[in-house]
Amino acid sequence: MKTWKKVVLGSVSLLAAGTLLAACSSNSSKESSSSKADSKTLKLWVPTGAKDSYSDTVSKFEKESGYKVDVVEMEDPNAQENLTKDASTAADVFSLPHDQLGKLVEAGAIQEVPSEMAEEVKKNDTEQAAIGAQYKGKTYAFPYGIESQVTYYNKSKLSADDVKSYETITSKAKFGGNLKEANGYITAPLFLSVGDTLFGKDGEQVDGTNWGNEAGVNVLKFIAAQKNNSGFVNVDASNLLAKFEDGSVDAFQSGPWDYAAAEKAVGKDNLGISVYPTVNIGGQDVQQKAFLGVKLYAVNQTPSNGDGERIAASYKLAQALTSKESQENQFKFEGRHIIPANKEVQESEDVKKDALAQAVITMGSSDTYTTVMPKLSQMSVFWTESAAILSDAYNGKFGEDQYLAKLQQFDKDLAAAK
Repeated sequence: MKTWKKVVLGSVSLLAAGTLLAACSSNSSKESSSSKADSKTLKLWVPTGAKDSYSDTVSKFEKESGYKVDVVEMEDPNAQENLTKDASTAADVFSLPHDQLGKLVEAGAIQEVPSEMAEEVKKNDTEQAAIGAQYKGKTYAFPYGIESQVTYYNKSKLSADDVKSYETITSKAKFGGNLKEANGYITAPLFLSVGDTLFGKDGEQVDGTNWGNEAGVNVLKFIAAQKNNSGFVNVDASNLLAKFEDGSVDAFQSGPWDYAAAEKAVGKDNLGISVYPTVNIGGQDVQQKAFLGVKLYAVNQTPSNGDGERIAASYKLAQALTSKESQENQFKFEGRHIIPANKEVQESEDVKKDALAQAVITMGSSDTYTTVMPKLSQMSVFWTESAAILSDAYNGKFGEDQYLAKLQQFDKDLAAAK
């Protein structure tokens, strides 16, 4: 892999810096015509199924910048893998889920966003979204959407007041979830709901997980107790929506990706959407939390090979893809429906009248409802370790007398993870 290059732009404008760097390279006349053409073409990786939705944004950028853009659809989770294989052949600008940020920064794969652009992110996007674009206090990418789980429920069975409390939901109806084979993404935030931390309060301290305490023990007690809760239905994720449709389940928690299927299952008039409820853990009512995901675009400087103008254009493209206008389009474009990170777009009439958007925006409005998913590479260990301890508690593989020791070992394992 080639050495990562970092162009320091400082207080000079991006385009001015690009001109300066280009002028310093006196070998331009020796370049082949194909090389010159390539230098004026930016490769862009967009999420699968999103190419058409960006056509107007890309066309406008091409006219204003003089650069051509080669748009390629790429599964977001694959961005990190493909970038680290060979950055020189990867995209100049690419979309990614924010939890990949830490590993890419640590690898030197992406550089800090120019200060003026970073300030615009903080000004235009929500605080939680801006945090998702940061690593160790510095901004490395541009947010264009937020994602959180919400509560879906059947309005013929439960009212808007009923779903404010998990205990009310399970006393009046059936709540569906999978604890037999728990998913850390869905269930582990219960520990955050009781005040415990995952990799510290900022999610960036390898030794900052503190689940081995009384609050954590109470979470495992709550998990285990659901096995005898008549209002809880353990159901495999693949069957959840079918159970919602046939009435075996009246409420469940999932993300925007399940909205269309949930609506089809019970009908538009019967589908209710709400923020997470409170839940009683250890005798106290606490606000149940979820993980917040932030959708980002970032710049890979390596294909530019030190060409400051191209690097500047790449940042301008990333900025255009995440602009107010683009986020409005990503929300409205059929088949996309990306919940915006931009504060002004969140206040638009179209967004305000959308029940799903409002639930996600409220969930993502503060750390009351969500925790921005940590970006450390150690999260790969967290997913497997947390799922195991949650499932084992529900399935009775160890008793209450072992809860504290199991959680303390969990904390140690995460702290030692690489």
